[in-house]
Parts: sequence; C-alpha cells; structure tokens
Amino acid sequence: MGDDWERKGISHTTPQPVDLAVALDQQLYPSLGPLIEAFAKDRGIKVAVQNGTCGISAGLLADKAADIGGFCCPPGASDRLPGLKYHTIGIGALALITHSSNPTENIDVDDARKLFGNDIRDWSELPMSGFKADTRQPVRALARLHCKVRPGHWRLILDTEQQFGWDLTEVSAIKDMLQQVSITPGAIGYETLWHIDRLAKENQSVVKTLRVNGMSPHDNDAVARGAYPLYRVFNITSWADGPANNELGNELAAYLVDHAGQIKPEFAIIPASDLRRYGWKFQDTELLGEPN
Repeated sequence: MGDDWERKGISHTTPQPVDLAVALDQQLYPSLGPLIEAFAKDRGIKVAVQNGTCGISAGLLADKAADIGGFCCPPGASDRLPGLKYHTIGIGALALITHSSNPTENIDVDDARKLFGNDIRDWSELPMSGFKADTRQPVRALARLHCKVRPGHWRLILDTEQQFGWDLTEVSAIKDMLQQVSITPGAIGYETLWHIDRLAKENQSVVKTLRVNGMSPHDNDAVARGAYPLYRVFNITSWADGPANNELGNELAAYLVDHAGQIKPEFAIIPASDLRRYGWKFQDTELLGEPN
C-alpha cells in the first residue's frame, strides 16, 4: 500500500464526529446492531454504523475511513491490508432453494454441483427428485456471483464462475435471486436463511429449501458440526497495529465476538464459540478451516 498509507491513521468521513466508524454487510448490520448499541451506551461513546456490502467495507478499510469492517465471507488476498486483523463472528447456512412446487426434498452436494454446472439438465434425471421419469422439468440454475475475489460462500458449490453452466441466469441482488426462484418452476438457487425469511415477508418471494446430504440448513447442530456442507463465514476486522490502531476498536471487535451467542436466532448465525467446540480450525480469532 506504500509508506504514506501505512503512516496514516483513521480519518472518519461521517457527517458528525464519532469515536468509531463501522461498516457492515447486509446481514451483520441488523444482527450486530443491538450489540454495538449496547457497547456504545456502556462506554459512553458515539459509533457510526453503515449498512453496506463486503465491497463497501473493503473500500472504507482501504481508505482508512473505518475502524471496523464486516464481511459475509473470508478475506481474499487483497483484503489482507497491513495491520488489519480478522475476527470470525460465526457462520450461517447457505440454503439451496427451489420453486415451491418442486417435489425434491433432499439432494447430494455432488448432484447440486451438477445442476449448477449444467451436467444435469432436467430434474427427472435425479433419482431422489420426486419427478416421474416421464415428467420433464428443465433445470433453471440461478447464481449471484458476488465477492469473486474471496473464498467460501457460493464457491463452496463451484469454485469458479467458469464451472457454472452456459445457460446460468446470473442475478446481481439478493432480492432478485429470491424473486426469480419463487416464480420459476425448475429453478435452483441459494441464499442464507435470514434473507429467505425476510424477503418472503417483504415481497412474498416464497421458496423451498432443500436438505443437502440429508441435512437441513435449519439444523444448527448439523451446520456447526460441518455435516451441512454449505455456509457463509461472517467476519469483522480491527486494526491490530500501526497508526490506525484504536483501542476502542479492538475492544468493540472482541466484545462482538464474545457476545455473538446473543445474536437473535432469526439471523441464523452460529457463533465462533460453538464452532470451536466442534473442532473448526482457528488462527487466533479467525476461522481458517473446517473440522476434520
């Protein structure tokens, strides 16, 4: 980043002076909001919280305009800025979703990859789909290929966008994913449970979630054990050293990790403390790997 960048401290760009500026992705913003408010009230400080995306968080951190950034996936190489430390809040199941009329209840993860990769082109080709052999239903795969520079998330299904089928329908927004799957027979897509429930209430984008390898995305224990194979990793950051370091920022980051178990169940985030009990691999406060 250059010597001048490393010598810079944090310069808030908020309309009013604050003690800390925090940028969070779309799911961390509402789920961590009450915890941040409690911390700010207890310490008697002002904290500005911006609702955004992983890209917005990354940009504000690169500009040194935020004390803490929040992400829905592990950091990519370009996210690992000098002096920046990552803390895992927890993980959330990435549910495979279909049109509500689809009789399929369970799918093997390998077959799911074939559906997205265009190797299976009709639902009737799946023995467990529930479709009769003489009943055709073409597969309509949808994907939201966000955060391409970062591992995890949709890349647990297929690692690169080139592995998805040629007739993939790509959407840019979460609401578009849910809406398109809800009105398209034969569709298959994916999203976290909180967004699925939220958009079912907000605009009646009702979809069906599938079990994967016999495990439900709603089964927190299966997700925590690693038996349910698809998930997002929710991380926040702090500045561990250098002029950007802020002791209040470090304290808030530690507070959020320690109190992640208090996040409301509706957000379906399994805290890092539960993952540690099941043998997930951590380096300090950052999740690095699945249990053996």
